[in-house]
Amino acid sequence: MHGGVKFYNGAAKAARAYVERDCSRADDYYLGEGTGVAERLTATPAGVAGAGSMDGDEYEQWVAGIDIDTGCKKGRVREDANALRFVEVTVNGPKTWSLAAALHPEVSEALDGAQDRAAEQIVGWLALHATTRVGPRGRQVQVPVERIEAAVIRHYTSRAGDPHRHLHLQVNARVFAAGAWRGLHSVGVRDMIEAINGIGHAAVATDPEFRAVLAARGFTLDPETGEIEQLAPYVGAFSARTSQIHRNIDRYEAEWRREHPGEEPGPRLREAWDRRAWADARPDKVVPTGGADLVARWNDELRALGYRDPAAPAVLETTQVGRIDRDGAAEWVVSQLGAKRSAWNTADIRGKVELLLAQTNLVTTPAARIELAEDVTARAAARCVRLLATPDLPEHVRSLTSQQVVNVEADVVGRLARRAEKPARRVRLQGRGLVRVDPTQAAVVGALAGDGQLVVVEGAAGAGKTTALRATRELLARHGHRLVVVTPTLKAAEVAAAETGADGRSAAWLIHQHGWRWDADGHWARRPDTTPDAAARLRPGDLLLIDEAGMLDQDTARALLTIADEAGARVALVGDRHQLPAVGRGGVLDHALAWSHPTSVVSLQKVHRFTDPDYAALSLRMRTGNHPAAVFDALHRRGSILIHPSEAERTAALAEAGAAGDLVLADTREHVASLNAAIRDQRRADPARDPAESMVTARGERIGVGDRVATRRNDPDLGVANRQTWTAIGFGEDGSLVLRGRGRDRVVPTEYANRFVELAYATTVHGAQGETVDRAHVAIGDTTGAAAAYVAMTRGRLDNTAHLVAESVEDARKLWVEVFGRDRADLGPAHAKRQAIEAVDRYGTQKRRLSRQETVEEPRRPAPASGGGIGI
Repeated sequence: MHGGVKFYNGAAKAARAYVERDCSRADDYYLGEGTGVAERLTATPAGVAGAGSMDGDEYEQWVAGIDIDTGCKKGRVREDANALRFVEVTVNGPKTWSLAAALHPEVSEALDGAQDRAAEQIVGWLALHATTRVGPRGRQVQVPVERIEAAVIRHYTSRAGDPHRHLHLQVNARVFAAGAWRGLHSVGVRDMIEAINGIGHAAVATDPEFRAVLAARGFTLDPETGEIEQLAPYVGAFSARTSQIHRNIDRYEAEWRREHPGEEPGPRLREAWDRRAWADARPDKVVPTGGADLVARWNDELRALGYRDPAAPAVLETTQVGRIDRDGAAEWVVSQLGAKRSAWNTADIRGKVELLLAQTNLVTTPAARIELAEDVTARAAARCVRLLATPDLPEHVRSLTSQQVVNVEADVVGRLARRAEKPARRVRLQGRGLVRVDPTQAAVVGALAGDGQLVVVEGAAGAGKTTALRATRELLARHGHRLVVVTPTLKAAEVAAAETGADGRSAAWLIHQHGWRWDADGHWARRPDTTPDAAARLRPGDLLLIDEAGMLDQDTARALLTIADEAGARVALVGDRHQLPAVGRGGVLDHALAWSHPTSVVSLQKVHRFTDPDYAALSLRMRTGNHPAAVFDALHRRGSILIHPSEAERTAALAEAGAAGDLVLADTREHVASLNAAIRDQRRADPARDPAESMVTARGERIGVGDRVATRRNDPDLGVANRQTWTAIGFGEDGSLVLRGRGRDRVVPTEYANRFVELAYATTVHGAQGETVDRAHVAIGDTTGAAAAYVAMTRGRLDNTAHLVAESVEDARKLWVEVFGRDRADLGPAHAKRQAIEAVDRYGTQKRRLSRQETVEEPRRPAPASGGGIGI
């Protein structure tokens, strides 16, 4: 199970349409055959109970905050358009579960039952952990909820029309606590998403009934991924066929909307698009007209790809609860969390624990799994370091870390501070033959070539850092010293080496040469007997320059600083705190700036990249994030922001831009994959008919001769790096893929191509940091952060265009302002502590939930009998 918490703000009548965006219109075949729109659950700390089905009218009332049982409003309900109606999570699972359910009715029934039980467990957990806030503004405290309600809506398909069993679990924003109906503390639920997802996945993956039915049909689960092993090889090709239908519908809708501005397509028109899309994608197949037809169509597609049912039942091999090392599991979870983040909460721990239990191939009753998960969670929490010691800390605040995380940051800060104890002397540029630089760049070169042991250069995107580095390399070489450039990624290192002429390597390569080894679980060690390659050896006076230092994680920084300290080399960090942060525990550039001697810090403010000086000034305003509404208006006036009425129209516009050769960017890999397929269709005269020489990857992408692709995994033996771009020029007889890059060809085997090659007409913002092109287009949405928007809007020399989906300019401006208010950077445990303090100040402390013994009312004492005395 994966996904985030969605907040639904809007009219109750629009809620059903909102939900149905997440499935295809093929789902109507199923919905028409069922009863009711949603199932209602009620939960208290004592347990969860079903409250029956809701029809359309009842569901709208429920969304509007009306008690279905009494018909009364749940307290003081907001009526405005921005009122929060519910928070939503999705209960889903690997694609192969849905394929198996389509193949076999008994698997379908078992999966539905397991997902229902997962939803009940999630709601039950939230009833124990969700809160509301009470008290006057500025002095509010969080109190535990006493009753919550949830709606469960079942869908059978994805937006692309694939089989995709999933539940929309909507927790009503009105909860009962402290004697009244109140508003749910939605931020707290958002911060508990890891536990929600983990419980949802493990509840299904470990469900005895579901697993027994799978085994009876000959199916086994891969413990690591949760996928059904017998169906996993067919997922990519299956998805490729159905996603073509979805893209056809999007294309028809975009064309229609261009011809009918301001209008909305009706049900009959959408049904006609469905029939046309199916016919265009698979003209040899009959368009399904009912649920049974749709299932038969899916199964025919699967068997056409070569799938055959297992010949015999499988043995259900499981791990018993008693065989799990609870202390070992707790240690693993803490190490895993510390590998990727600086701080966490108990919900994050619970989510990791649940995933671990599913990966052990545990199959047991919900009660046994929940007891095990709660116990391991408690043991892991006891092993954590508390950033805040207050006893009334809200559960959702991320205030836990590990001793290892604290130690690494302390070592990094200590090494930086020791290098910054003395003022630095800068070199004045003299002599001919050096690269020509402006005065600001000359200051950078002077600092880098001086004697400062720690130099920090921070500059905006397009500020001319590359030119300064070329001049630095030449000046250092005159004095017999090397400039060694390392970057967080191999692709960026190769670009830096090509542009500066220096030795450019990935930071991982350099520290590996010096003996460091690490794994995905957060374990780091150093081999003492390693002899580094000559290119990896540093000498006194050499300059180790870390480019894109804002993306450097603390573990790698610690290793790099250790290498430089041992060699007597100088260190320089070059980057921008306003661009993308590290994936994991970052903040290294922030620490370097905080500890550097003022004589060793240079700031580049003049922007050289853009041909339009007005846009250069706007880019600096985007960098700081100040006055985002005014920046939006300025960009909108000049045509740098385009507003689309629908997602289909935005996709069509981005597909045209990508097909023309412009750079297209988006937030997530899923969105990028969708755009890549649309751009590929745009480039081909008949997207439904591909050339004979093509392949379908494990992700469901079709790649053919002439396609622009990217390799997504470093492989020195193959000579390819993560995020390098290539053109596919052919296929070998053994299925290998031939790639052509800048002056070089590479042949990657079928297995690598299937797993690690993808279309590259569009890319994530992370994949584009450091690139410079003529024109760039970016999709801005609810998941975009300030750093990503700034980086994306500074890739193009000539033009940069943001594409937003909104009903009006006002809505688009609001979205833009929200984007530049999002800061997701993890800057280390010290910063996490400050964030935790701010969260408590903002959302209030939390009252603990009373135990059952404490909630038992004391027996009332009888009133004293009235006597005949004077009653003193």
